Amino acid sequence: MYSKCGWQGLARRVFDQMSNNRTVVSWNSLLAGFARNGDVDSAIGAFDEMPERNVVSWNTMIGALVDESLFLDAIELFCLMQSQGIAPDEVTMVSVVTACGYLGALDSAKWAYSYIKKRGFHSNMRLCTALVNMFARCGDTQSAMEVFWSMEERDVSAWTAAIGAMAMEGNGKRALELFHEMVGRGIAPDEVTFSEVLAACSHAGLVKEGMLMFNSMKEYAITPHVIHYGCVVDLLGRAGLLDKAFEFIDAMPLEANSAIWGAFLGACRKHENEKMAARAAKMLSECSGDQTGIHVLLSNIYASTGRWGDVARVRISMKERGMRKTTGSSSIKVGGVVREFTSGDESVGATAMLQEIEARLRDAGHAPHLMDVLLDVDEQEKEYLLSRHSEKLAIAHGLVCSARGTPVRVVKNLRMCSDCHSFAKMVSKVYDREIVIRDNKRFHFFKQGLCSCHDYW
Repeated sequence: MYSKCGWQGLARRVFDQMSNNRTVVSWNSLLAGFARNGDVDSAIGAFDEMPERNVVSWNTMIGALVDESLFLDAIELFCLMQSQGIAPDEVTMVSVVTACGYLGALDSAKWAYSYIKKRGFHSNMRLCTALVNMFARCGDTQSAMEVFWSMEERDVSAWTAAIGAMAMEGNGKRALELFHEMVGRGIAPDEVTFSEVLAACSHAGLVKEGMLMFNSMKEYAITPHVIHYGCVVDLLGRAGLLDKAFEFIDAMPLEANSAIWGAFLGACRKHENEKMAARAAKMLSECSGDQTGIHVLLSNIYASTGRWGDVARVRISMKERGMRKTTGSSSIKVGGVVREFTSGDESVGATAMLQEIEARLRDAGHAPHLMDVLLDVDEQEKEYLLSRHSEKLAIAHGLVCSARGTPVRVVKNLRMCSDCHSFAKMVSKVYDREIVIRDNKRFHFFKQGLCSCHDYW
């Protein structure tokens, strides 16, 4: 009771007074309370103290790690669970496949799927939905859809997962087809379904279709939330319809928050509309609060137009508030080992290979996009900074350490810049290698100098 109310300290004191009556059930209750309240450190402490653990104990701890985005730790704990002879169940595997999906490790995802089939868990609808999400996050939409169509039953969450898989791939038309097929089978969409289908339209540039989807929400008695309005702003903004996007924001029945203005400002930056950006920046500065990403975007807008005084003002404000810019990082798994690179990394093997790559790309006519460096430095320094972007280092590592002919798969924590996008296209052509990059928005599949996004992202 105390744990459910968030009174975890009191719950612990009551538990400590049960010294002679503690059972695995009471331990699990304590553990679940810590997990429910996001206190993963206390949960780990309680888990380590437990004299006896059952599958519920392991499930609770693994789930808590996943909820806190500690995906590698969750996988490691699952391996420990197996080594101690505890048989996992469907609940365990939902957490495991969720972790595999967020890590973007396709080989681990395939292993998890094989394990699930061997254990006979593949008829569980919740687990199958998690598998669809997992494969989608790993960039294997074919496997995602194979799992989806193999399901004996599909609820709205399963259909939404399939639509989301198409959205991450940038296949807006297929996402719309799935939406209409779902409705045709008598399954009503929910709020999450609409956010996925709107995102799919946005990434594919399907403005007309996206607006029709948004306007159809009332047919299902769904009131649009901020996330849906944000999707429409992104849809219009990506297409360069900045005036319409601004009018849409102005007509919203909800007050536009920093996410809305951030999406609009990002579109202004993409389409180099300084006038609209200035209007958005003014609105954003009034509602951005302590969101680091918004302040970084604002600083980047000022930098792209050479307003270094305003850049300094924003950065001083961030420093005073204790805000730090998220460092770009990219991970790649080769030979069962996950390697993470951060921007500016000077890893010897990767940087040496990167120098060779850059020389070959220059010979092929590639020139760096210096405009992507939003710092007041000379061109030589800009070239150097671009050369140390994390996804470039990860690609170089993949080319050195993986077998010829195999795809190079990279997961990045931030949106890929235009220079890295151009770089990856050229590498795929010059080295005749497929490159797959998942950034924080979508997947990019590079092959023979082309990208699946058709340079619209």
